[in-house]
Amino acid sequence: MNVADQILKALNAAGTKGLLLEELTTSLEIDAEIITTTIRQLMSEGQIMAKQELEKTRYLLSGQTTGEVEPTSLGDLNGCPCFHCLKISKCGARQPDSPISCSRLEEWLLSFDS
Repeated sequence: MNVADQILKALNAAGTKGLLLEELTTSLEIDAEIITTTIRQLMSEGQIMAKQELEKTRYLLSGQTTGEVEPTSLGDLNGCPCFHCLKISKCGARQPDSPISCSRLEEWLLSFDS
């Protein structure tokens, strides 16, 4: 089982509680740098999301990861780039980053056929 699959399995077992990076490294016995790189990849794919809690970040599954491709609609917001954007804290009206000028958000919105 590769690192991504191990992380997804651990997050699935944790449910809505999610796991901290430290909990993942301890339970999976994998180097934190490898886990961090894999988490970034999974977040960019929209498979997991980060939830900031005070000074720590919990990682949770974004949805069911059955391996099957399910049709998506704008209503479910699955894969929305805003949920894992590093600039989210500075994003908004009259801010340096804005949903109006975000190319990643525009591409995601245009990916819907409806």
